[in-house]
Amino acid sequence: MKHILPLILLILISLPVLAKDWTEYYFQFEIQDKSELEFLTDIISIAKVQGNVVWAFANDEEWQAFQQLNYHPQLLQKPGYGIEQPMRDVGDSFRDWYTYPTYDAYVAQMYAFASNYPNLCQIYDIGTTINGRKILFAKISDNVSLHEAEPEVQYSATIHGDETCGYMTMLHLIDYLLSNYSTNPRIQNLINNLEIWINPLANPDGTYYGGNNSVSGARRYNANGYDLNRSFPDHWGTPSAPTQPETTIFTNFANTHHFVLSANFHGGAEVVNYPWDGTYTPHIDENWFIDLSADYVNTARQVNSGYMTSLYSTGYTNGADWYIIHGGRQDYFTYFHHCREVTIELTNTYITPAAQLENYWNYNYNSLLGYLENALYGLQGTVKDVYGNPLTATITVLGLDTVYSTAITDPACGDYIRMLLPGTYNVQISVNGYEPQTFNNIVITEGQKTTLNAVFGVIPPSQTIQLNAGWNLISFNIQPNNLNIESILSPVMGNVIQIKNIKESFHPGMDSHYNTITTLDITCGYWIKMHSSTSLYLEGTPIDPSTHSINLKTGWNLVPYYPENILSVISALQSITPYLQEVKYFNQVYIPESSNNSLTQMEPGKGYWIRVLQDCNLIYPAAKN
Repeated sequence: MKHILPLILLILISLPVLAKDWTEYYFQFEIQDKSELEFLTDIISIAKVQGNVVWAFANDEEWQAFQQLNYHPQLLQKPGYGIEQPMRDVGDSFRDWYTYPTYDAYVAQMYAFASNYPNLCQIYDIGTTINGRKILFAKISDNVSLHEAEPEVQYSATIHGDETCGYMTMLHLIDYLLSNYSTNPRIQNLINNLEIWINPLANPDGTYYGGNNSVSGARRYNANGYDLNRSFPDHWGTPSAPTQPETTIFTNFANTHHFVLSANFHGGAEVVNYPWDGTYTPHIDENWFIDLSADYVNTARQVNSGYMTSLYSTGYTNGADWYIIHGGRQDYFTYFHHCREVTIELTNTYITPAAQLENYWNYNYNSLLGYLENALYGLQGTVKDVYGNPLTATITVLGLDTVYSTAITDPACGDYIRMLLPGTYNVQISVNGYEPQTFNNIVITEGQKTTLNAVFGVIPPSQTIQLNAGWNLISFNIQPNNLNIESILSPVMGNVIQIKNIKESFHPGMDSHYNTITTLDITCGYWIKMHSSTSLYLEGTPIDPSTHSINLKTGWNLVPYYPENILSVISALQSITPYLQEVKYFNQVYIPESSNNSLTQMEPGKGYWIRVLQDCNLIYPAAKN
C-alpha cells in the first residue's frame, strides 16, 4: 500500500487537468433601449442584437447574475446540439469539404500541409489548451523558413467553439493557397510578398467539447466556461471574462510577431464588424475600415447578392453601434499592436451544416484574397540606421494619427506599412535618440504601394586600408577616437606580425615592455607586416590636410598622406618643392626634374619616404568640395 499510493499520486499528477463541468445557457430576450447593452455586456456574452431582441450565452455564474435582473429570457436549444454532422477521420481525404474533421484528423491535416508543401508552409504549435488540445498556425510564404521584410497578416477562426464555418473556411483557404501557388499569379503575388498566418481553430476545447470525434456538442466558451472573445486586454473597459490560458497563448504569440492586418471569423450572423467594439468613439481610420468592409461584402455579393443582408443592408457595421463588448481580440490587436483587425461573421448559423460549407467557401474566397491584398498597398518602407541595421520607429500621419493608429516598424527587419485611403499626406518618422524626419506631400494611390524609406544617423568618417601579406607602407588620414595601437589594430590583430615607424615598433607576440609603440601618431607613416592579405577599417575625425602641418627633418622622413583623393607627386608636395630631393614607395621612386620617375602619384592609405635638403614643413593641398 505504501508503494501504491505514491504511484497513484504520480499518475494523477501526470494527467491533464480537466476543467470542471459547467452548464451553457443560450437564450434571447428583449430590451427597451440600446443603452442597456453597455451594462449587460459585462454580465453575459451577447452574441447578436437585432432591433430590440438580444441573443446571448451564459455560464452558471453569468446566468445566475442575469436572472437577478428584470428581464424575461427565453431559453433556446444550444447551437452545438442537434443534427450530427458527417465527420472524416485520419486517413480520409482532407479535400472532402462536405465533412468536418475529427480533432485528430484536423491536426493531421495541418501537418500534412507542411509535409506536402515544405517550401511554402510551416505549422506552428503555439500552445496547448486546458484539455490538452493544440492551437495551430499555418505560416505560408515563399521563403517560409525566413522572417523577411514583408507585412505579416493573420486570419484566425472559431474563437467561439460552436461557430464552425470559419474553421472549415480557413482549412479550405490554406489548401487553396498552397495548391494554386504554382499556377495562379494572384496567389503567387500574395505568397511572394506577404507572410500569411492562418489559425483555423482558436478554441478546440469548445468545438470538440462533446469529444474529439464530433463537433456535435460544441460550445461557445472554452473548457473553463468563459468566452475567449471577452478575455483580452481592453483599453476601453474591464474584460467581462478573466484571462484564460488560450488568451495568454494568443497574446504571447502576438508579442513575438508584427501583424499589420488581421481578421477574426465568427458565425451566428452575417456581417463585417469593424473597430471599435468597446467605445462609440470612431477609429481614426473609420472611413478606411468602411472601405475595407464594403470591398469584402461587395465581392462576396458578386456570387450571392443576398449574402450579408440579414442585419444591415450595407453588410457591415461599426462594432459598438451593433453592441458594445469588452475584452474582444479585435480591439486588442487594433489598439495594442497597431494592427488593423475586423470581425467577419460568415453565416447566420452556428454549427454550419456540412452540406452548406462549400457554398460559404464560394461566397467568401475571393473576398478573403482581396482582404489580404490590402497589405500589399498603402505606405510601406523600411527604417534603418546608416549601417543598414533595422530601427524601431513610429510612422505618424500628421494631422490624422493618434497614439494607437500610428504604424510601428517590425524591429527584426525595420519594415512597416501604414494602410491609408487615397490622398496626399504629410508623414513623420520618429526614432528614439534621433531628430524626427518629416516627408511632405506623400501620395497614396488606390491599389498601389507607395514606398518611403528612411535612414537615421550620419555615417562617421572612415578609412579602409588594404593590407597585403608581408610588408606594407601605410598612413592614416583620419584620427581615431581611441589612439591606442592595440585598439586600432584589434580587428586584424591575429594577422599582424609587426608594425614600426622610424624609431619604434610593436610586435603582438612580444612582452609589452619590448613594444615601444603604444599610441598612434598620425604625423608618421608606418611599416606593417601581415601574415595574409586583409583590410583595416577605422572610424574617427577627418584630418584637414591644409591645417595639419608635418615637420620634416633634413634627410629621410617616413610620412603620412592626408588627402582623401589621389594627387600627382608634384601637386601633393608643392609646399616643399624647393627642398625636395627624393620620394620613395617600396621600389617606386620620384626625383624632381627626372624624366624616368616610376612614382608619379600619391594615394590615401599609403606611407611614403621623403628626403629633403633641410628642415621644413609639409602642408598638403586643401581638400576640394
